[in-house]
Amino acid sequence: MTELVHSSGGDLVPANGGDGGGVIYTIVRYAVLRMQFAVASWQLSRVADHIDGTFDYIEECADSVLRIADQMAKLTVDPDTTGEHRQAAAVMKAILADAQELVDGKRDLAVLFETTWNAHETDYGPVADTIAAMPVPMAEAEFYSNR
Repeated sequence: MTELVHSSGGDLVPANGGDGGGVIYTIVRYAVLRMQFAVASWQLSRVADHIDGTFDYIEECADSVLRIADQMAKLTVDPDTTGEHRQAAAVMKAILADAQELVDGKRDLAVLFETTWNAHETDYGPVADTIAAMPVPMAEAEFYSNR
């Protein structure tokens, strides 16, 4: 049986420097890959949620600056100062609109990771389950290479 060690990149590789064709390596790599897809999907969703919370705060700030501009206008503060406040609020809202597109992209990417993970599970899950349930060890990949 091939002993696996962590490489500098964090992947499991054969300790003897082999090509990684061993069954155990394949099963472990499959499990690691599935976990990486799940974690990436979850992390992207969490980042998008966190950014949404920040956006809510910025939007509240923009609304507050607009209220201040309205109050300043009622108090006959000079138009330049009032206008600067309105312009600042408009810039905040415009940036939020652009940034929201980025968040939507992160959410889309999270869905793609999850979809890929599910497709991978559908394609290879039954094979991995069958291999794991075999009462005898599966032959090394080299055995099948000339068949």
